[in-house]
Amino acid sequence: MFDSKNITIVSSSNEAFVPHLATLFLSLLETKRPDTVLHFYVIDDKISLNSKMLLNRTVNKYNARISYLTIDESEFKNVVESDRIPRTAYYRISIPNLLKDLDRAIYLDCDMICIEDIQNIWEVDLGDKLLAAVEDAGFHDRLNLMGIDSKSDRYFNSGMMVMDLKKWREEKITEQAFDFIDKNPELLRFHDQDTLNAILHDRWLELHPRWNAQTYMMLEEKEHPTKSGQMKWEEAQHDPAIIHFCGHEKPWHENSIHPYRETYFGLRNKTTFPMASPTTVKKS
Repeated sequence: MFDSKNITIVSSSNEAFVPHLATLFLSLLETKRPDTVLHFYVIDDKISLNSKMLLNRTVNKYNARISYLTIDESEFKNVVESDRIPRTAYYRISIPNLLKDLDRAIYLDCDMICIEDIQNIWEVDLGDKLLAAVEDAGFHDRLNLMGIDSKSDRYFNSGMMVMDLKKWREEKITEQAFDFIDKNPELLRFHDQDTLNAILHDRWLELHPRWNAQTYMMLEEKEHPTKSGQMKWEEAQHDPAIIHFCGHEKPWHENSIHPYRETYFGLRNKTTFPMASPTTVKKS
């Protein structure tokens, strides 16, 4: 069982992404119910002591706490990396084994902000599923391209996952994931996300896309292949619960056109990592 009033949030960060992590944490704290307690866990990829002190100062105002988790980097020595997706992204695979005393956690990428109370998905009934997630907004044929034999072609985005840690440990999902990485490096175009989908296809609960409103749908850069899916995307555009600044369109980049850019800066400038919104350069 898990406590509905004590919510476990896990993220993974290196030094460069700590300001975005602070912004995410503040968004969660500002939208939660007064009687809910958030316990943040950060998988620590060489975050400096000074950044930890500043991050702690941001959340301490809300009577929240952060625990830092150390990863065994040798487990990830063979993973496929890219300029956009570093090794840190794989660390979520180890969460069930890092939090052995907990039965449930919500994993969130650093490049997110929460608009609605996270408790609304914390209590989701997973049934016999191992996680709840949102369909990825860009890669609808990944399972077929990887040669995965599945009942459905649905492919989830691993940036937000409600995880049944107990079931993951019982079924040794982490160990299965590492085995898949070792045997299939050529398949991992989208790295940890491909790995988790290859292992957990047909075993995840689909959430409304508003709980992981990805850039493709927010900027209307793609259309969903089904009419019902497109309707849900449009609902997410108008009423998102979690904004995911995935891909190359980041609000902190100059000339960003993301519709929630100013929301990001409004939050960030209340953290201990303030930053002036980059101005758009006008060509003469």
